[in-house]
Amino acid sequence: MVARRLYVTLQQVIRSILIVLFPLAFITLFAWATAGSTYGTTSDPMRAAVWLWLGAHLAPFNIVSNEVTGYLSYLPIGAALLPILAIKNGYHRTLQTIGNKKITRSYFILVYFVLYIVLAFLASNSQVQIDWIRGLVTPLILLLIATSVNKFESLIKLQWSLFIFLLGISGLVFTLSLVLNFSTAKNLSIIIQPGILGGILLVILQILYLPNLFFATFSYLIGSGFSLGQQTNISPITFDLREIPAIPALAALPSGKLPWLLVFTILIPIYGWINLSLINKVKLDSKSVNQLKIRFIFISVSFLALVSILSSGSLLTENMSPVGVNPLLISAVIALHLLLVMLIMYLYPFIFKKKVKQG
Repeated sequence: MVARRLYVTLQQVIRSILIVLFPLAFITLFAWATAGSTYGTTSDPMRAAVWLWLGAHLAPFNIVSNEVTGYLSYLPIGAALLPILAIKNGYHRTLQTIGNKKITRSYFILVYFVLYIVLAFLASNSQVQIDWIRGLVTPLILLLIATSVNKFESLIKLQWSLFIFLLGISGLVFTLSLVLNFSTAKNLSIIIQPGILGGILLVILQILYLPNLFFATFSYLIGSGFSLGQQTNISPITFDLREIPAIPALAALPSGKLPWLLVFTILIPIYGWINLSLINKVKLDSKSVNQLKIRFIFISVSFLALVSILSSGSLLTENMSPVGVNPLLISAVIALHLLLVMLIMYLYPFIFKKKVKQG
């Protein structure tokens, strides 16, 4: 029975890995063939394909070479959707065969994690290898997310829906800024001169980075801002910017301070008020309701801190580190807003009753 479960799980895990790895291998082989390089062997693009596969799991890299030396941890969150969808599909196929949800999930996570370590070890060399500490944590998070139960509590589902809504508003603001600065984005594309194949890959890469950029925009709108290199801070009330990489999507960056954009901070109190109001309507004793409120604030702050960690990092050189959202700062801003909303909602009935008595 155990051998059969392992065999079925191994089949589906390999299938989930190859669904993502094969297209990446085709892209790297095609790019290698069209580049016209006289050095290296076909093993080089295959190793590069595994690096891309590891990067899709948000595994950071330590890179040491003659051309580039540094730490790459600013990776596209959009790329993580590929392994998540492949894992989810393979997990459901395994579950249909084995039947036991708990055993299936344990086997699938274990086998996938072991093969992930094997591929990471085989793809490592003296020039490129993953950061094993963070590189082992992020795939576990993706595995837990992809194999989680689809049915959520209504309150947690509402929190997620509202967060997607806020991220959508941030995406609209980012898109509008990019449209207004389209000429700058066009000039940056001309400077890079990526060619036809390089241009296609550059567009795909920028699309995969859109969740990172949308979340940075969200952090900007609520006042916590983001960084784009060493000793930089970009927010509506501060604008410390040194140099930026020649990436067309960065044309959406503001050109100075824009304090009026702090009006968007009202989105967080509205988010807190909606959730806390629904919690108040739950038919439970006051102690349980207060526990739900504390859990709501803790989950919200922890989730945003996790997203900020995954969506930010270092971009190879010391000058481009850190890039993205500061996890501590955005957590403090969100926690302060939610606690303030909870305090106002708690004190309001007493103040209202006092005014009624005085009247």
